[in-house]
Amino acid sequence: MVLSASFEREGDSLPAEGTLTLHAGDREVGRGRIKTQPGKFSIAGEGLNIGKDSGEPVTGDYPGQAPWAFTGGTIRRAAVDVSGEPFTDLAAEARMAFLRD
Repeated sequence: MVLSASFEREGDSLPAEGTLTLHAGDREVGRGRIKTQPGKFSIAGEGLNIGKDSGEPVTGDYPGQAPWAFTGGTIRRAAVDVSGEPFTDLAAEARMAFLRD
């Protein structure tokens, strides 16, 4: 399953504000307004984490102490696309093409 997120910026303010939408496959599973924090990541050097959250928690719901590791599955691949183009699941499109008459 492909998990993805898209950010629709609203206005030209800094830090950027807008709507973040989360997807599981082609199904929307969450949406909310956020304010980006570009300075925090570049100054602190945390960067992008896959499989754990070693910096500030995303939510206060995390149990225990940092670093909070991903559990309950296997992360087989992670890809970051900052092209600005909408995500296209080519494998899903190919499956749909074969299902058509």
